[in-house]
Parts: sequence; C-alpha cells; structure tokens
Amino acid sequence: MARFVVVLPLVPLTAGAEFTVAEWPLHVTLVEPFSTDLPEPAVAAIIGRIAEQAAAVRASGGEDAAFGRRHDVPVTLVRDGGELAALRSRAIDALREAGVDVDHVREDYRPHVSHKQDRRLRWGERVELGTIALIDMRPNAGSHHRSVVAAWQLGAAASVAPE
Repeated sequence: MARFVVVLPLVPLTAGAEFTVAEWPLHVTLVEPFSTDLPEPAVAAIIGRIAEQAAAVRASGGEDAAFGRRHDVPVTLVRDGGELAALRSRAIDALREAGVDVDHVREDYRPHVSHKQDRRLRWGERVELGTIALIDMRPNAGSHHRSVVAAWQLGAAASVAPE
C-alpha cells in the first residue's frame, strides 16, 4: 500500500526530487499522510486536477506555536484569507470520491510551517504558495527518505509530473 502526503512547498520542488526526513523543505501540509491502494498515477491525476482549478495562495507568517503529541514541535502558523482551508477541502473531497480513506484528517486544520534547524517562516514574512506537490512517504530509497511524485503550478493546466 502506498503512502502519500500533499504539500504546498515554500521553495520550488520538482518531480523526481528526493530528500531525507531531516532535509524536508519548508512547506504547508495540505493533506496529512494517507495510505491507498490506488496506483501512483491515479493519485497524481487527482491532485493535478485540483492544482488546475486553484490559484496561488498569498499568505504570511503568524504566531509561533508548538504542535505534536507532546507539544514539542515548533511551528509558525500561516495567515491567509481562507484559501488554504478551501483548497484542503477540495483535495480531501476529491481523494474521498476516488475511494481514498482520508477520514483520519484533522478537523481543526491550522496551516503552519514546521521549523527545520535554522530554517523557518518568520512572523509577518510574506510567501506565495504557488506549487502543490504529491510526496511519496515510502520511496524505494527507504524510510528516512521522501520522493516528489509530481509537482504542479497552481492554476496551470500542465503537470510537471514525470512521464
């Protein structure tokens, strides 16, 4: 069974790129990790259709917070005009309609960017979230790696997914 996550990276990501868990690029998670029996191209097609219908999201860094079970993961909350929640709903609905079990997603979605070593989104820092990426959480490289299945510019008709 494949496991994916859908993110809006703060830096450009391209299909085929790989990184370790420790090197995750700064991003806003749009849909938490989910498992599915659908083949990778089918999941990519679903997310690609969402990307075609969405515009880039202008946002900024908000308050710092602590996430995780023990509240020990430092994050910066992301402030926007509600576009992130709407985009998330469309993505979750599309996945659900395709038979993907996304019933475990958080009801209290709070868009945020986790701090990574010396990298973070700062209070008031403006960002344009113009790319959506589908990430393989279980690539062939092993459990400490992640792989970009596909990435799309929001609002663009053409995917930059690998052939």
